[in-house]
Amino acid sequence: MEQDLQEQACWLLLTYESGLTAGIINNIVMAWCQQSGRTLQEFFAADQQVWANTCHLSAGLIEKLEQARSKLAGQSFLVEQLSHDHIHLLTVLDDSYPKLLKSSFEGKQVPPVLFYAGDLRILKRQAIAIIGSRNAGDESLAFTRAVASYLAERGANVISGNARGVDRVAYEGATSTEGYTTVVLPHGIRKLSGVQWRALLSKIEAGKVLVLSQFHPDAQWVVSRAMERNKVVTGLAQIVIVAESDIQGGTWAGAVGALQQNRPLYVRETTSSPSLPGNQALIERGGRPLPWPAENLANVLSPLLQESATLYQEKSEMPLHPGQLSLFAAPGE
Repeated sequence: MEQDLQEQACWLLLTYESGLTAGIINNIVMAWCQQSGRTLQEFFAADQQVWANTCHLSAGLIEKLEQARSKLAGQSFLVEQLSHDHIHLLTVLDDSYPKLLKSSFEGKQVPPVLFYAGDLRILKRQAIAIIGSRNAGDESLAFTRAVASYLAERGANVISGNARGVDRVAYEGATSTEGYTTVVLPHGIRKLSGVQWRALLSKIEAGKVLVLSQFHPDAQWVVSRAMERNKVVTGLAQIVIVAESDIQGGTWAGAVGALQQNRPLYVRETTSSPSLPGNQALIERGGRPLPWPAENLANVLSPLLQESATLYQEKSEMPLHPGQLSLFAAPGE
């Protein structure tokens, strides 16, 4: 166990203290861990020449790594604290790292580390993300609650991004049932307040809620992190639903990103006033309209569940191609 914690500390060191991009970090992991079969503990115990020879690193990158190496003790202490608080670390090399998320990122930009609290098996369910404005109107929130409840009741993992507005109501709709939901944080997992943790804890312990974060556990909320979080929200899902979007901002960027990730994008369409120009613009970009209000919600959402199940099966059987970190698959896969 102590060795595992030390290896985790080295992952934190490389990912959050080196100042390197995700692409460079993943290249190091591929060359050192995957191809050479060595641990990150061995990496940080090696000298600079070995780093340069094995990972083909420039002098500037080596200097950053050397500066990071001195911070290992602090990362070891953090890992012990996380373990005590039942917060777990998942690396891109772990078999449990979601393949669907890997396949959604271009090149090697996939987050090297995810922190989580809860049952990872929730990610093995078919998944549908619901995204929308923090300032959504009442009709959009009613749509969100109804859709989240319907999907969760029928076994889908409802994914949302832990902001006010649509995200909050999607979580509430899913947890009002006996279903499952994943909350992807726009900040570090230790930045959840005590009140938030207490509200989540019973559902986490019941195996119904999974909390995820790609950021350093103590990272504050900033706009750029919220935007990065959106890629994980949509990347974990087979299908993405937009409740309400402006023609710019986080929801818009997340929805456009979902289209770029080749996710089927369903967008609430309404004939009532006022209209939703952002939603209409997304439909014009390739989003599929979801009529609302709907006399029969099953008629609207049953096809989405069927499509999600089909995509889930296809993605589960599809190997990752080289541009999607196929070298991070377990040996023999």
